[in-house]
Parts: sequence; structure tokens; C-alpha cells
Amino acid sequence: MSDLLELQDIHLNYKTESTAVEVIRGVSLKINSNESVAIVGKSGSGKTSLIMLIAGLERPNSGKIIFEGEDISQYSEDRLADIRKRKIGIVFQSFYLIPNYTALENVSLVLEINKVPDAKKKSMELLEQFGLKDRINHFPSQLSGGEQQRVAIARSIVLNPKLILADEPSGNLDSENSKLIMSLLFKYCKQNGSSLVLVTHDQMLAKECDRIIEIKDGKII
Repeated sequence: MSDLLELQDIHLNYKTESTAVEVIRGVSLKINSNESVAIVGKSGSGKTSLIMLIAGLERPNSGKIIFEGEDISQYSEDRLADIRKRKIGIVFQSFYLIPNYTALENVSLVLEINKVPDAKKKSMELLEQFGLKDRINHFPSQLSGGEQQRVAIARSIVLNPKLILADEPSGNLDSENSKLIMSLLFKYCKQNGSSLVLVTHDQMLAKECDRIIEIKDGKII
């Protein structure tokens, strides 16, 4: 397996009026192609901040973030947005679906923005794979929590990203829906060769990944 992502001595500080709080303290790690990695740790340990850094939604105060051989930590916002759009899928605990768009429209919008042909057809096929064939014309308010998260995941992977970042994707779901959601996500990654970085409090779920990385006080332990 080759390196898809590498973090080199990453530091992240959040500044207040009187002081600076160090959230990530010298983190270095590699994520290989076709690999699933779980990031675990207590609340406030820096897990979500690490995901935000990898996604380019936060900038490190120092260190490098190497994605596909290029240091993206110094890229402009536009270049980072383009990478996220084409190569990185992000799944949050909250679904962030567009409320006045149907399930199908929420997913196909991503393809339409990127001028991908047959956007509706491709989105429909993916939603059918996710067991939502009969729900494609429903609005988010008409879907259960588990169905909304399946739509959110479909939206994040419809462009076949190289890397999927998932921050507690099943945190708002019951155990049955959680198992279904994660089974779909793992199956997709395996079939399409995507790497998965999963933030989770669930130790059993973490053990499904190829590797587990534990963070404490902003450091890998």
C-alpha cells in the first residue's frame, strides 16, 4: 500500500484574547491507500480537530499535510475546496441535508455542480444500493435519522473520493441503524478502494478498521 496522506509534526492552536490553547501537539501519522483507520480518544482530545485539519477546514500553525504527494497545508482556500470537492468525502454526525431538496436532489446536486453527466441516474443507483429506492423523492423531514445519514453518506461518496473522513457518523443513531450505516460505509470503501478515517467513541466499531490511533491531549499515544 502507498501513502495517500501524511501529517508531519502538526500543531494547531486556538487563540483567545489572553492565551493560546494548543489543541494538536506535534501529530505525525500516515494513512495508506485502501486503508481504514479509527481515531479514538476522550471528548476534547483533539479527534475532530484532526479531521478538520485533514479536510483543510482548519490550517495548522506548523507542520505539513501531504496529500497524494503534495503539501496542501499552504494551499489557497479555493484549491483546498477543489480537492475536497473531487477527492475527499466528509461525513459528519449531523446530516446537513438541504431541507427543501429531496433525497435524490441532495445527492445529484453534487454531480450537477461538477457537471457530471447523468447526475440523477447515477445518484438514483447509489441511493438504491443504500436501500433507499422507495425514499428518493422524500424530503429530509420525511426520512428517519438512519435514512438521512444514508443520504448524507451517499452525497459524500457520489464522486468516488480517494479519502473519506467520518466524524462519529453513527453517533446520533440507534445500534441497529449504526451497524447498517457503518456496514454500508465499509463495504463502499472496500469495493472502491477508498481510504477511511473514522472518528468514533465505539471501541467495537474501531476494531473493524485496519488500525486504531488513540489521541490524548492532542497527541498520539
